[in-house]
Amino acid sequence: MLNGRKPRLCIVNPYEHGGGAEYQIGLLIDALVASHQYEIHYLTRFVDGRNRSRNYQVSTVGSGGPIPRLGYIMDGRSLYRKLREIDPCLIYQRVACGYTGICALYSRRRSVPLLWHVAHDTDVTPQHLDRSRNLVRVRLEKWLVEYGLRHATRIVVQTRHQAELLQSNYGRTADAAIYNFHPPATETIDKSGPLTVVWIANLKRWKRPEVFVRLARSLSTRDDIRFIMVGAPATLSGKSAWQDSLMRSIEATANLQYVGHKTLAEVNELLARAHIFVNTSMHEGFPNTFVQAWLREVAVVSLSVDPDQVLERQHVGIAAHSESELVAAVRTLIEKPDVRASYALRGRQHAIACHSLQNAQDLVRLIDSWRSKVG
Repeated sequence: MLNGRKPRLCIVNPYEHGGGAEYQIGLLIDALVASHQYEIHYLTRFVDGRNRSRNYQVSTVGSGGPIPRLGYIMDGRSLYRKLREIDPCLIYQRVACGYTGICALYSRRRSVPLLWHVAHDTDVTPQHLDRSRNLVRVRLEKWLVEYGLRHATRIVVQTRHQAELLQSNYGRTADAAIYNFHPPATETIDKSGPLTVVWIANLKRWKRPEVFVRLARSLSTRDDIRFIMVGAPATLSGKSAWQDSLMRSIEATANLQYVGHKTLAEVNELLARAHIFVNTSMHEGFPNTFVQAWLREVAVVSLSVDPDQVLERQHVGIAAHSESELVAAVRTLIEKPDVRASYALRGRQHAIACHSLQNAQDLVRLIDSWRSKVG
């Protein structure tokens, strides 16, 4: 305690809501609040506009509007000023971007520990996640990310593979590897309906939604199978000829239903009734959708992404290495319900054993041990 006040912990992330990283941050905040050790502050550019209660204080950085043309570096002065106002005992930053570097700069100058949590494999490689952006912006962002990872006080990774990438590319040893964490499934698991194959992700190029469209078309003769796509399209400023073409392909695929963005609760309800989940991303960190599907007894098939080879090593899903293997794997799971059920059961057992909220408690304990000494 500092003069009777709880020490302030500051979470920094571009978005307050959105994808898997933001969901993990929300669960971490719940665990931190339950520990009664900290006053939690959340610094973000994009505040969740929904009317909801918060167990932390949220402040905006930047000037509002869309992401600046030169990226999050343009929010640097605003972010640094907010950090000085809050005067945190520790900074937790997730989602590699310009904020990573700004937080590291503040950390070094003010002797405040920075815990950087890797959210994606490309965070710890020279590779860029989205190569379609403004080249100057991409290079500025990557330069700040690399400054941040070199100077962060501690680094937490999601997988052993990320730890290896961090060591081989930047010569840093990860301080901890903690798998993503999820609460138990509370939905009623009901697989009695039509056999359903689902794809869940935002419509981004590196997620390769067009692969799922081709998968649905390859199995179009099976009128007893439902293919469902869930995910938000790009924002108006991000629309492109690629996305227009994708939407036309979806609309022209009779056995495929695109339902757009759904809330987390709606996604989990869908998974509780689904039979097969398909991931087609080029790369990921550790997909939250894997864990969501496992907990709801959905067989997982993934093209390219298999973090730490967990699908193959633990037999909790099928790792496909080509589109033809993907089609064959899905066809096998459709035609062999006993095989599908065994993957679903092992997946659920694995998720309960390895991805419970105990992992959030492990992260809280690390934060407790790493934060600056106060009062």
